[in-house]
Amino acid sequence: MSKYKKISEMFPVILQKGRYVLNWLGNECSLVISIARSAYVRYKSAILKTLVPLVIVVFGYASCTMAQRQILRNIQDIFVISDEIRTFYANKPDYWGLSSDFAIKNNIIPAKFIKDNKIVLSNGLEILIGNGDKAETIMPMSQSFDIVLPQLNKAQCISYAEAPLVQENLLKLLSIRIINTSGEYLFEWGGAKTLPIKKYATKKLCADNKNTIIWSIK
Repeated sequence: MSKYKKISEMFPVILQKGRYVLNWLGNECSLVISIARSAYVRYKSAILKTLVPLVIVVFGYASCTMAQRQILRNIQDIFVISDEIRTFYANKPDYWGLSSDFAIKNNIIPAKFIKDNKIVLSNGLEILIGNGDKAETIMPMSQSFDIVLPQLNKAQCISYAEAPLVQENLLKLLSIRIINTSGEYLFEWGGAKTLPIKKYATKKLCADNKNTIIWSIK
C-alpha cells in the first residue's frame, strides 16, 4: 500500500478525533465562562470594592506623574528664558530697564513663550520679569532680575518651590521667595532657609491659594 493511500484512509479518523477535541474544548470553555460569570455575580460587590480603589490609585498616580513632568518642564523653560535675558545683557553693566514688556518688545524671549503679548509657559501659566512680586522695571545698578510665577495653589507652590534644579541652574540662582497672605519666605545660600530647597520644606509655608514664587537670577 502506498504512503498516500495510507494517509487518505487515516484522514476520516483524524477528522473525527479533531472534531472530538474541538467539542471538548468548546465544552471546557463554556464551563469556564459559566464559572467565571457565576463567580462575578456572587462576588460582584467584593470585586468592585477591590477594583475601583485600584483604578483610582492607578489613575491618580498617572495624573500626578504627568503633572510633575509638566512642572519640571516649566522649570527648565524658566531657566531657558533666564539664559536668553543673561545673554542679552551680557555686555551691559546691569539689568537696567528690564521688564516683561521690554523683554517682549526687544525679542529677548523666544517666540514660543509669547502669547497675547504675555510670557506664557507651555501649560498656560503666565510669568513676569522684573523686580519683586510686582515685576517692576529694574532700576540702574541692579545685578539681578526676578522671574515671577503668581497665582499658585498650595500643591503648585510646593512643587515649583521644591523642584530639583541641575547644578548649572543652581549656580545662576540667588534666591527663591514664596509670598502669600501669610508672609514672605526667603530661601537663599547660607540663610536661615537655605538653598537648595529640601523636600517638605515649604509644606507649611505655602497657602491654600494665591501663592507667588520668585526666582532671583544673577
